[in-house]
Amino acid sequence: MSVDDRDIAEESIETPSVSTLADQEPSTAVDRSDEPIPVEAAPEAEPEVASDQSEPSAPIADPPSDLDVPDPDAILDPPDETDAPLETPAASFGPSAPVVTTVKPFRVNARGGTSVTLFGAGFVPGCRVFAGTEELIAEVVDSFTLRFVAPEMNGEVEVVVESPSGKRSPPATLQFVEGPVVTRAIPSEGPTEGGIEIILEGTSFSEGCTLNLFGAHAPELTFDSPTRLRFLLPAAGDGPLDGALVVTTFDGLMGRSEDAFRYRPWVPALASVEPNNGWVTGGKLVSLRGDDLHSKARVSIGGKPAVTHHRSRQQIDVEVPPAEAAGAVDVKLENPDGRTSLLEGAFTYELVPAPPKIIDVFPKSGLTTGGLTIRIVGDNFTEAVRVRIGELTAMRRVLSAKLIDADIPPRTSPGAVAIEVALDDIRVRVEDAFTYESPSAPKISSLEPRSGPTGGGTRVVLEGENFPKGATVRFGGEASKSVVVKNAQRIEAVTPPMKGAGLVDVEVSSAETGPGVATKGFRYEAMLPPTIASVSPNRGTIDGGTELSIEGKNFADGCSVIVNGIAVRTKKISGSVLEAHTPGGDDGKLVDVAVKNPDGQTAVQKRAFQYDARYRS
Repeated sequence: MSVDDRDIAEESIETPSVSTLADQEPSTAVDRSDEPIPVEAAPEAEPEVASDQSEPSAPIADPPSDLDVPDPDAILDPPDETDAPLETPAASFGPSAPVVTTVKPFRVNARGGTSVTLFGAGFVPGCRVFAGTEELIAEVVDSFTLRFVAPEMNGEVEVVVESPSGKRSPPATLQFVEGPVVTRAIPSEGPTEGGIEIILEGTSFSEGCTLNLFGAHAPELTFDSPTRLRFLLPAAGDGPLDGALVVTTFDGLMGRSEDAFRYRPWVPALASVEPNNGWVTGGKLVSLRGDDLHSKARVSIGGKPAVTHHRSRQQIDVEVPPAEAAGAVDVKLENPDGRTSLLEGAFTYELVPAPPKIIDVFPKSGLTTGGLTIRIVGDNFTEAVRVRIGELTAMRRVLSAKLIDADIPPRTSPGAVAIEVALDDIRVRVEDAFTYESPSAPKISSLEPRSGPTGGGTRVVLEGENFPKGATVRFGGEASKSVVVKNAQRIEAVTPPMKGAGLVDVEVSSAETGPGVATKGFRYEAMLPPTIASVSPNRGTIDGGTELSIEGKNFADGCSVIVNGIAVRTKKISGSVLEAHTPGGDDGKLVDVAVKNPDGQTAVQKRAFQYDARYRS
C-alpha cells in the first residue's frame, strides 16, 4: 500500500461519539414477526428519556465508559498482502455492555403480571433480563427498547440486562407494591347492548382508577370506596365478549381478572305477571317476573305501551294502561336489541265493579283496648276490600257480598271514628260510625279460697268485672307468676310466697285500666317450720355435683337447700322430699345441710354431709 493509500484509509476511519453509538441501530437484522409478545404492547417510545413526567421512571446509573471505540490517535500499520481486508462490523459500534436509562413503570403489582418496558441502548437478540436472581422472559423490541412481564415479588428488586457475551448493565430498581385486586363483578354478565350498571368489588381501589374492559372499552369508573367501583356498561359492538378486566390506579398499578365479567346476549323470558288482573280503567301496578329483563326494556299490555320501573334483571314493575274492553290480553317485553318475550293472555282486564256500600255497623262502641269484633252490613263486598277503622287498618273477614266482620284495633284515646271500606281506588266512608270508650277500672267481687300458706302456691279464682286482657295480679304487692284471664269477669292466679302471715291486699291492674283492689282480700297463714329427717348420701366428691335427696316435712313451694352455707339449686318433689346438688368443698370436711322456706323458717341438719376425695364426680 502506498503512502497516499494509507492516508485515504486513515481519513475513512471516524471516531464515533457516545451519543452516536446510542442513536445507532446494530446492523444485524432481527426478524421478530413470529415471536409472540407475552404482554400488552406498550406505546412506541423514543430512545431518549421522555420529557413527559406523567409516568414515573427509575433513576439509572451513568453508562459505562468502556466502549469498543477505535483510538483516533492510533497509527495504522499497512497490512501485509496476506492480511485479510480491514472489516468494521456495525455491532462493534454498540456499547460493550447494555445500558438501561429508563424503566416504565418503575412501580408494579406485587402479584405480578404488569408489562414493563426498559429503554436504553445495546439491546441485542439473546439479551437476558434478571429481576434479582430470577431470569425473566423478555422481548427485544429494538436496540433501545426491551419488554418483559413483571413476576410476583415484593419490595425493591434490582433489574439488570445481560448481553449474550455475559456483560451486564448497571442495575435498575423496580418496586413491587400491593396493587388493586378485582374479586368479582355484580352482575357477572351483561347484555351486549350495554346500558346497565356494573359493580366491581375488590381491594386497594383508589380515586382516579381507570378501567380497560377486554382491551376494547374504557368506561368511566365511579369510585365508591377502596373496595367498590361502579361503571355503566358500554355496548359490546364488534369487540370481544369476554377477556381481561383491568383496573389501573393513577400511579400505574394494575389489577386484572380474566373471568369476573363477560358479555352475553340477553334473551328475555317472562315467567309471570302478578297480579294478573285489573280494571279497564288501568293504573294498576303489576310486577313482571322472569330473567334477562333489561333496564331499558319496553313493555306492552294488550298492544299498548306501559310505563315501566326496572327493579332487577328478574323483575320489572309496570303501570297497566287503560283498555277499551274487558278480557285477557298478551303481555310483551322487548329488550333494546330487539329480542322479545311474550306471555299470551297473561293479564285480564275487568269491568269496574259497583262500589261497596255501608248500611250499618254493630256494636257501635267498644273499649280503647281493642279486640272487639264488629259486623259491617252493606253491599258489593268482595275479597279485595280493605277496612279501616279510624286511621288504622283492621283485620277483616268477608262473610258475603253483604257482610264483613272486622276486629277493632286498639287506640290510645277515646272518641268517635270513621269506618271506611275500600276497593282499590274506590272508597266508601261513614264518619263517626264507631266510638272508642275508656275502659273502667277492674272490680274484684270475690276470691276463692281467701286464705293460703305463706309458702305460696295456692290457686285463687278472682271474680268481678272489667278484667282486661293481659292483667297482672298482685298479693301484698308481690306479683303472681301464674295469671290466666278467662274473660272480663274471671281470673285464675297462683299466690306468690310471703315472708309473714296476715291479711294482704289483692290487686288486678293493666296499663290501660289502672288498678282494682280488694283490700285485705287474702290471708296468708303461717306454715309449720320445715324439718329434716334424713340427707342421703352423706358423703360425696370434693368437686361438687353430688345429688342429695332430703326427706322431711313442711317443705314449701319456693324453698331452698343450703349446703355449707351456699344456697344450691333445689327441686321440690313433694312437701316432704327435695333434691339438690352439692357445691365443691374441702376433703374430709363435714358440713351442715339446711332447708329454708320462703317465709324464712329454716331447718338445719348439722354435719350431715362429708366431702371425700376418694369419690369421683
